[in-house]
Amino acid sequence: MKHMMERTIKTHKRIRTRWRVVLGLYLVVLIVSHLFQSKTGGMDGSLLPGGDRLQVQIPNRGHDGQIIEDESLRVVYEEFGAWNTGKTPVLLMHGAPGMGTDFRRIAPLLTADGRAVYAPDLVGFAQSEMGENVSYRVQAQHMFAFLDAMGVERVHLVGWSNGGGVGLEMADFAPERIASLTMLASVGAQETEGSGSYFFEHVKYGVGLVGVGYLPDLIPHFGAMGSRDLRIGWLWSFWDSDQRELTTIMETIETPTLILHGRHDFLVSARSAEKHHEMMPNSKLVMLDASHFLPFMQVNETAGQLNAFFDRHDQPGVEPETGYENLAPIVFHGWFEHQLDRVGNWIYLIPWWASMVLIALLVRWRPFLGMVVTMVFVAMLDIDFGVGILGIGIGWIWWLVRGASPMDRPSNVLAWVSRVGYLFVVAIMGMIGGSLTISLMDRFGEQRLGTIGFGVVGFVVGCGLLWVGLRVIRLVISWEGRQRIKAWLSRVTNHEYWPTGLVYITVLWWGLMRMVSGKGLRPLTAVNPGYAPDGGVQGESKDDINSKMGNDPSILQCVLIETDTNLKARIEKTLRAIGENESLGGYPIICKPDRGQRGEGVSLVKNESDIVAFCKVCDEAFVLQRYHAGPTEVGVLWVRHVESITNPDYVGPSGFIYAITIKHFPVLVGDGKNSLRRLIFKHPRHRAQAQIFLTRFVDRLEWIPEKDEELSLGFAGNHAQGAMFTDGSDLITEALSKRVGAIVDGFCDQDGRGFDIGRFDLRCESLEHLSRGEGFGIIELNGITSEPTNLYDPDRSLFWAWGLLLGYWKHVERLSDTRMATNTDEPVSTHEWKRIRRALVKVMLHL
Repeated sequence: MKHMMERTIKTHKRIRTRWRVVLGLYLVVLIVSHLFQSKTGGMDGSLLPGGDRLQVQIPNRGHDGQIIEDESLRVVYEEFGAWNTGKTPVLLMHGAPGMGTDFRRIAPLLTADGRAVYAPDLVGFAQSEMGENVSYRVQAQHMFAFLDAMGVERVHLVGWSNGGGVGLEMADFAPERIASLTMLASVGAQETEGSGSYFFEHVKYGVGLVGVGYLPDLIPHFGAMGSRDLRIGWLWSFWDSDQRELTTIMETIETPTLILHGRHDFLVSARSAEKHHEMMPNSKLVMLDASHFLPFMQVNETAGQLNAFFDRHDQPGVEPETGYENLAPIVFHGWFEHQLDRVGNWIYLIPWWASMVLIALLVRWRPFLGMVVTMVFVAMLDIDFGVGILGIGIGWIWWLVRGASPMDRPSNVLAWVSRVGYLFVVAIMGMIGGSLTISLMDRFGEQRLGTIGFGVVGFVVGCGLLWVGLRVIRLVISWEGRQRIKAWLSRVTNHEYWPTGLVYITVLWWGLMRMVSGKGLRPLTAVNPGYAPDGGVQGESKDDINSKMGNDPSILQCVLIETDTNLKARIEKTLRAIGENESLGGYPIICKPDRGQRGEGVSLVKNESDIVAFCKVCDEAFVLQRYHAGPTEVGVLWVRHVESITNPDYVGPSGFIYAITIKHFPVLVGDGKNSLRRLIFKHPRHRAQAQIFLTRFVDRLEWIPEKDEELSLGFAGNHAQGAMFTDGSDLITEALSKRVGAIVDGFCDQDGRGFDIGRFDLRCESLEHLSRGEGFGIIELNGITSEPTNLYDPDRSLFWAWGLLLGYWKHVERLSDTRMATNTDEPVSTHEWKRIRRALVKVMLHL
């Protein structure tokens, strides 16, 4: 152990040295990147429109809105049309992020009859200089200064998205200068913004300022990501603003207002626009069949609405139109869509912090289901994106720390970075996938089936695609994940890992035909009269079976340790049995539940402390069994000849070996460089069962084995525990057949009844010794629920496996029929059958 620790420490030192070199190179490149940007001025010029745009100087203002003496700001703008004194000019204010050029498609359509249209880059955005304060309130004063510079006294305001907040402040600051206000897919009251919480929204803005503004400075991008001011100027607008002020303004504003909104706006919900309309007495709401990008995607329709509104209010004093012109009403195509909308409305009313807690709990319980459900409701704008991501993040990290298996739990710093970084992928995938789900629901919902719309199909398909996408991308982004994908592919292409329903399909069909024909499955329990009353269907005692096999030296003897509520007494009884019973051979020794199945609970104990640990976790009766070092483990499936039952004068062998399975224990070979965890994932076979090995060696996964050092990953010859099974038919020799037959002939219960069909699990010194019928020890004998485990040979075809498995149950059938025909045994009683039939069906389903 000391030597192992020293080697591990040396390896970790090499890894640290390697990382120091990588870190040094990174710092050098980062410094060169920043020097390049400082000398060249960066690449902002290539990321923005050409330098021939119009510009004007306006006074700079402080946080209190007062003019700062001798300081001015450059405002770059677009100008469209010519000013005719009969037409009131238009001021177009973009969103965040954005710039005046965003209106180049729609602005020319607003210049009819000599109307001038101005579209500036707001202060702090794009090519306009950054001011001391860029809140809605101060930005409004900047825009009035811009209008003064243009010689414009009265103006129609159009505030798109975040620009709507500036428009509201302008209408409140100097209403006499505002002919009309259009809130174009606009923000408004604080309670309709994201989570509705001023505090939480500003936390989001703070995160954005760090993530978008400062983290890119740690990337050597040589200006390709723009300067810091370019990246975060628009975020300062959110940070400096207080939308709680807008709530008061909207309730008192008298300026004629048009709220022009898209029903499918995924940034500012249609629900928000309807709320704003309720708050503003002088407003008219027009809901279009559109999204957030009206100036880009619905240019003509938007321009038509704006021109009509401008014409009506060119002259002051005209009574504003009010009402709700709903050009995109909500249509529910079926019961499912209606119920989903009701659920969404209920979720929307929950406080943001309560939504976050519920999301975290759901993701902790079912990570990917929780992510999918959350992102669907985020896409429906029933949950704020920031609240959704925070809830997912808390639940995801909680699951990684407390709920994830060793396969999923991060093992080092880089793995943690990968797992947590995955949340950024979730953010992108969630918005895309959630929108896709809603789109599919709408698409399928155009048809109907009775009273339930096909929208449920689209919803399920969309959620399924999102669920698969989240899982696949999570794996693709890391080396370990890609190895898991390879493991999944190997499991899909090899029947040894297939769902047992597919492997057992021939047996299931055979069993179904028996039940349809009236034969049923109960008669099958007539086999193995001496083994167990039910032939070995459910929970036979290992100690009982071991005692019935006689005193053949090949039988590894067992000692039963009964259940005992007193743990100390149980431990003492176990230790005493090991010390006094010479047939057990001392340590190491096998401990296993007396009625366990499929290798569950089997443990190799090497000392007294191992015994204590085993007794603490095993609260049922168990057996101590002599350990056979092997090193080879084999399964020998034996079948009785029916003639030995029907003919009293039969003198031939009582049965034959139907199948032999060679069990290959999983072994890893170290390379002196990679940890045990990485070696498992690198191995083309072991990674297919990585979950088993990672759980088994959870405390040693970061240990680095020496070059060519071998490590056994398992000692139990059980496929579910990592062993590989191959066909050993070539080991069936006359010598081995006679030896096994002699052991079976010696098997009998107190009434002298014997054994018909089942599998011996044994260990042998070598396959050569086994073929001669020598050097093996019998671990246990399994009854009717045995299977020819060589069917899992990865080099054999599925059709071969099907034939082998069906052949086994055909032998069971013939033997049971023979037992009943000769009155040498009978099936279990009807009452007993009701108790065990589920167990037999489970075996045939291999559950």
